[in-house]
Amino acid sequence: MPDETSRFPIPASLQDLEREPYNLLPYPHDFDDDDEAARADSFCQLVTLIERGNSSLLTGGLYLFQQQQQQQNNDPNVEGIYDPWMDGERVQAMYTLVRKSTSLAPGTRWSLIQALCQAVKILSSILGDDQNDEETQESQQATTQRQSNVVSQEFRDAFACIIARKAASGDAALAMIAATVDSCPNSIGTILAALMDLMHSYEHLASLCAELCSLVSTNQLPVELIREVGRLDTSGSGGESAHKASGIKFVAPFVWELAIKRPQLVLANISHLLQHLENEPYYLRSAILTALGHIIEYIGKALRPNSPNSDDNCGTDNESSPAILEKSRAALLDILQERSHDISSYTRSAVLKSWIRLAHSGSIPVERILPVTIMAIDRLQDKTVMVRKQSLQLVTTLLENNPFMGDLDPAPYKNKLAEMYTFVKNNLPESIKEAHESNLADARANGEDEDAILQLERAALAAAIAEADAMDGVDELNEKDNEFRSKVHALKFAQSALDFIAQFENASANLHGMLLSANGSDVTEALRFFVKARHFNLPCAVTGIKQALTLMWSTEQNIKDEVLKAFVDVFIAQPGTNGEEFLSSNQIARNLLFLTNDATVSELASIEEAMSCLVKDGRIPVEVFSSLWSATATGDGNTRASALHILAMAANADRGIVDSKSRLKTILDTALGDYTEEHRDWKMAHSGALALQRVERAQVDPNSAKYLVLERIIEQLCAIGRGDWCVDTIEKDTLDWFTTAEQVIGALFVISPEPEVSCRDIIHGMHNQTLGSGPSSVEECHPLRLARFFHVLGHIALKLLVYTEALSGAVRRAAAKQSLKKQEEADKAKQKRSSQNSSSDDEEDDIEAELGMAAELEAENERQMAEIAEKEIVGRGLLGVFGPLLVRVVANEGDKFNSEILRQTSTLALCKFMCVSSSFCEQHLPVVFTALANAPKDDVTLRANTVIALGDLAFRFPNQVEPYTHRMYACLRDSSTKVRRHTLMVLTHLILNDMVKVKGQVCEIALCLRDPDQRIRDTSRLLFHELSKRSNNPVYNLLPDIISQLSQAELATDDFRSILGFLLGYIKKEKQNEMLIDKLCQRFPKCQTIGQKADISYCMAQLKVNERSMKCLVDNFKLYKDALHDDDVKRNFFSILSKAKKFAKPELKQALEEFERKLNEEAITSSDNNNADKNATKNRARASKRAGRQRKTKVAIEEEEEEMILESDDEDEEDESDDESEMQFEGEFDKENAENSFVVNLLQSTKRN
Repeated sequence: MPDETSRFPIPASLQDLEREPYNLLPYPHDFDDDDEAARADSFCQLVTLIERGNSSLLTGGLYLFQQQQQQQNNDPNVEGIYDPWMDGERVQAMYTLVRKSTSLAPGTRWSLIQALCQAVKILSSILGDDQNDEETQESQQATTQRQSNVVSQEFRDAFACIIARKAASGDAALAMIAATVDSCPNSIGTILAALMDLMHSYEHLASLCAELCSLVSTNQLPVELIREVGRLDTSGSGGESAHKASGIKFVAPFVWELAIKRPQLVLANISHLLQHLENEPYYLRSAILTALGHIIEYIGKALRPNSPNSDDNCGTDNESSPAILEKSRAALLDILQERSHDISSYTRSAVLKSWIRLAHSGSIPVERILPVTIMAIDRLQDKTVMVRKQSLQLVTTLLENNPFMGDLDPAPYKNKLAEMYTFVKNNLPESIKEAHESNLADARANGEDEDAILQLERAALAAAIAEADAMDGVDELNEKDNEFRSKVHALKFAQSALDFIAQFENASANLHGMLLSANGSDVTEALRFFVKARHFNLPCAVTGIKQALTLMWSTEQNIKDEVLKAFVDVFIAQPGTNGEEFLSSNQIARNLLFLTNDATVSELASIEEAMSCLVKDGRIPVEVFSSLWSATATGDGNTRASALHILAMAANADRGIVDSKSRLKTILDTALGDYTEEHRDWKMAHSGALALQRVERAQVDPNSAKYLVLERIIEQLCAIGRGDWCVDTIEKDTLDWFTTAEQVIGALFVISPEPEVSCRDIIHGMHNQTLGSGPSSVEECHPLRLARFFHVLGHIALKLLVYTEALSGAVRRAAAKQSLKKQEEADKAKQKRSSQNSSSDDEEDDIEAELGMAAELEAENERQMAEIAEKEIVGRGLLGVFGPLLVRVVANEGDKFNSEILRQTSTLALCKFMCVSSSFCEQHLPVVFTALANAPKDDVTLRANTVIALGDLAFRFPNQVEPYTHRMYACLRDSSTKVRRHTLMVLTHLILNDMVKVKGQVCEIALCLRDPDQRIRDTSRLLFHELSKRSNNPVYNLLPDIISQLSQAELATDDFRSILGFLLGYIKKEKQNEMLIDKLCQRFPKCQTIGQKADISYCMAQLKVNERSMKCLVDNFKLYKDALHDDDVKRNFFSILSKAKKFAKPELKQALEEFERKLNEEAITSSDNNNADKNATKNRARASKRAGRQRKTKVAIEEEEEEMILESDDEDEEDESDDESEMQFEGEFDKENAENSFVVNLLQSTKRN
């Protein structure tokens, strides 16, 4: 053993104690480990040795450690006390036990921990008593001198080892530390400082300190720690600020960890923490708000009648009384609700997590449910993903834990509300009833309107509710009052439920929008909400689930999997079973029927995709299809059609569901039978045709029962395709028939052995019905019948094209298979060439020649198929006969074809003809575009359908349609939102597939960025966004053209800047920014107005600038200097300058300052020149006006003189004897008066007299 008085360094690890200068052994020399029993006894003896040392320590106190002094005094009594505690044997025992603590028996280990805790407690007690002992100054000085040697180095080393082993017994280590704290109440300040320093330095210690606070027997330590947290300084700057921020971040979890373990204590001292809600560190605010959530949860449990905390807490102290707890909870809930708008998204997320926890635990008061729901729905529009995720989870949790019944269908609540309202209205308390009747009489006497009377009824109802609320505190009520109170409560309950439901209905638009979010968590959480909403029968759930099914077309597999899971949870599985337990087959069938009811075409396509995936995976029980077949055979009209439609969807993945003789017979009898014909149930026929498209093509076999059924089905399909069941006088009948006829023709091309023959029969039959034949040809026909004929012609033309291409593909695949087989034979022949005679070589040559002929044959087949499509189908074939008639109707020859339906179907049929043949397309494109231009303004459907058809033509024959592209762009200015939307959709598809050149008319698409319709704006943004992703960035190349066209157009400044601000955001490369700035500078001299120059300068201000960009601006200064007098232009150039200063190097700053000075000077000079020009222009205008007035005055004077001369000459001629005075007198009269002879004679006679 080393000398006990020497100083040793603290060991870095437990094994260091076995090396110098400690030299401890793994086991004592006399350790007995012959067997397990002896080993266990040896360990127990070592523990006993330590316990005896504790007894010696408790007896001797500090005198045990005064070794040197007692040895000098040679006191044998003290020496006897000292040896059992300080000798090396005990230190060796402690080391061995600690080192082997994991292999000790549980009882031995527990005894060791108790002995060590007891040793620490005795030492702490001795130190505390000695610290308070103030007997003499001399003893205090002696104690100070011995302070460094209070505990021997060996003991401290062993204690450090115990702490190092706390992972093996963490709870015991914390208990030991707690015992130390309890035994040193006078050292709480030192402990507090140490704990705060540890929490500032180490991230993991906050939770340990909170656990320690829960183990101590007094509240002094946790209260002081809370106060220290409240006194944290959250300000600072520079490196100190970064260090302080990390320390505060480590301390923050202590707050909510302590709130979990000691909520009542944190509640009592919460005032110390709330001040930090206005400070900057968001993690401290988040921790405090999380702590508030735990405290509110604790209060909720304490206030429950059956809670064990309620009796203990509410009766012991005033601070825990129910009234004070209620008030505290209300205040904390207000804070938590207010902080949902915190500036930090992390804090907002923490707040919403607290609300979720409160909703799960049922700690939100009933009166708070609606405000919290409104708050959660409001946060759905948060810009941060994690906040939206938490808000959706909160909305879902509130729905799951709502205080109302499990069914949130509003209809029962509305009925209950009406019933309770009627009862309360008819049973108002007498005082309220008399006042109400008096007010009603006065209102009717004064002639008040219905709104005023309704207000009076509402006031009476509010008074009645207040009266019923006042009765809640009354224990004894008569039967009438008790009934009235219960009815009012039922009314309030129904109204609250309806308000709760209304919040979800109002938020349905936001919830539906989250299904379309680009973020996966938004989509996933929205799906989970709609699943829960469907279980609670919320009205918004059905539309939400239908919209969610559109995500089946997503490219992300996890999204599709989530949609399928939601589909199963809602329509197939038992609620709450996670898709593992299915509903009954009949219930599943009813759910699927409900889903398809009133679904749109796009929704049905999405449902079909989901059904196909589920059938492939076997997640729909087979019994469901049997229930659907039963519904098809025995249900009513809509049910039968929907059931058969669902079966057709499922057959898309497993055609065995419909492809059997019995199933086909059911389709024939139900979908194509007498009931369908009698009632003209086109929906049922449509579903039947869809189901038949999942059947294999019929093989001609008169002995096959299935073929006989199919033969009869083909006859019925032909009858429906001809429109034999339609009534010409009913327009809706024909409109419903259109979609059915398309599916019928599609079914014929699938099941008929010779579909072209079936189509020929349909055309001949409709021709005879519509136009007649031979001598029975008609002069006129009903427009609906002609529309049906054209519709069938157009669709058969398209189907024949598809059928021809399918045959071509089948021939090509068969030829390829045969060629591959022969190629394999040729390869085998090559391998045998060396061992074969010349006859084998001849055989190989024959095979190769045959392969060459096969390739030529394949090319010939391709050419023949192309010629059939180009010249036969709508050229020399049967359909080509009706081409001229179609053109005459579309062109409205002679203004004879004015039926709206006829115009629409004929135009669409002509476009389908054009899709078949390029020559036919090129020949008749002018007709179609003329019909589009001349379409009636109110016929939006015609224009919209034509635009879509032209898009298909442009995709199939881009070269033929290219000259007419500008006329397609012109449809973007159509007055109809539907036409503009379809046009932009078509152009977007063509541009992104490089079928249409975007340059030239791109300004039209740019203007769509300011379209009143939101979907049009979004589509145009999507187009430019996709273009910007391409390697050559077409947006950069298009910008000069866009700027030029927009600046010349009469466009509002805000619109111009909004469009260019969006587009310029896609210019990322520095080189492109530099070149664009140079191009824009060159445009200044070409601008005709100062507004155009301001727009150019605005575009330049939106670009990123660098040193070369600024050099370009300086070099081209003369091009734009004359525009600097305009405030807008000047502001934009200074904006460019301010951005340049942010990155400017020291050598560039001087040049920028010079450029700034130059801008200011030129702005002043240009402004003066501009003012001078304005003044000169005004002066010139004034001078011109003045000169004009002078000229007019001079001319007027000359004319007046001439008139006077002429007048004088006339008077001389009439009377030469008159004297000069009379002539002058007469000259003063105007010409009109001078011509009046009566007045002249009168004057003359007066003068004579």
